[in-house]
Amino acid sequence: MHDLRAPVSNTIGEPVARESISRKHSTFRTAKKYASGAVHISALIETKWEFRSGLPIARNLRHTEGMNSRLSGPGTDRLRVALSFVACVTWSIFVGADQPLFADDEVFDLTINAPYSKLMRQAGDDPDVSGTLELSDGTSVPMSCNKYGISRLRECDLASLQITVDVNEAHGTPFEGREILRLVTPCRLRGAHDKYTMLEYLVYKSYALIADTALRVRLVNVNFRGSEKSPRAQNGYAFFIEDIGEAAARRGQVWLDIQSQRTSDLDAARLTLMTLFQYMVGNTDWSAVKGRPDDRCCHNVAVFGQDDVDLNTVVPFDFDQTGLVNPPYAAPPAPSLGIRQVTQRKYRGLCEHNPLLPAAIALFNSKRPELEALFNRDDLPYPKDRERALKYIRDFYDTINDPGKLKKKIIGNCR
Repeated sequence: MHDLRAPVSNTIGEPVARESISRKHSTFRTAKKYASGAVHISALIETKWEFRSGLPIARNLRHTEGMNSRLSGPGTDRLRVALSFVACVTWSIFVGADQPLFADDEVFDLTINAPYSKLMRQAGDDPDVSGTLELSDGTSVPMSCNKYGISRLRECDLASLQITVDVNEAHGTPFEGREILRLVTPCRLRGAHDKYTMLEYLVYKSYALIADTALRVRLVNVNFRGSEKSPRAQNGYAFFIEDIGEAAARRGQVWLDIQSQRTSDLDAARLTLMTLFQYMVGNTDWSAVKGRPDDRCCHNVAVFGQDDVDLNTVVPFDFDQTGLVNPPYAAPPAPSLGIRQVTQRKYRGLCEHNPLLPAAIALFNSKRPELEALFNRDDLPYPKDRERALKYIRDFYDTINDPGKLKKKIIGNCR
């Protein structure tokens, strides 16, 4: 629904093809060129760095003519390793450093001044509209924004927003060090629809307890203020979400641009964890092996890879139509699944991975207190809806800890 697959331009995390996994605009691509002898050593010094969204981008690699000092000879392998290590450390320093937006979980108030009516009416490829992000202390950050996840406008009044901030004006704010922001908004700003946005936020936070690959999120209480002649302010909870490419770069990986993959290409333990998590939140709208026609793999699942690791990592996203969230606009499950409502669970794990389930279940059980504490946070709104969601999760735990139910609903339902 949010179309998080659309890459943010000019970041280190651009999706790349597996067969050409050297990273475009990245320290790894630079290091690999030096290591392969494709660039003179002097180019290491001539590399200029530019920073976008807090990420380093190599620019203007100069091949110095007349230089014969290439990376070849007896010490080549040692030098290759050293350069690659330097590149990895540099990358980790810049990407791994916590920027304010995702540094903590405190919910903060935000006013977005922008002509929403105009934005929602215009085509997706029209220019951004200008506005400001205003914090509760009066700080105002100039920005421009556009919509993404346009397909959900068939059911919703408001699309999610891609926001470009003026980085020079963002110092000392939660947006410091970031140029591009993605904001997942409520489907509607009336009828308490933001409770579904809050629940989706909690799904992302839940996955972060289970897997270290989860996309980072930050909940905000937004005052949406139009800038038309008759502005009407409306409040609703929304959340900022980490760009997929940036999440991959933060882990020293890349977001792969592939059409499909085999299950044997995937880390089986991580895939099992993700599959069991999707069962817990009641999500069947995903695939880890292929995307929709003319789209990158995979459907509501991003694929991360790296040069020195053969197996890819799957990272799920887009949880707004899960059984746990259960919004009124949720599409019915595919008929082939044999269930009629999104609140009905369907395990979609592989039978060959059944031996991995005991370890996965043990991890889920160890995280249960943290999961319950997450949904019981006293700084969050809609306590009755959080309790309903928690009851849905407790039903999952009842299944995985009952041998009969586990065999019937999960082990016996594998593919």
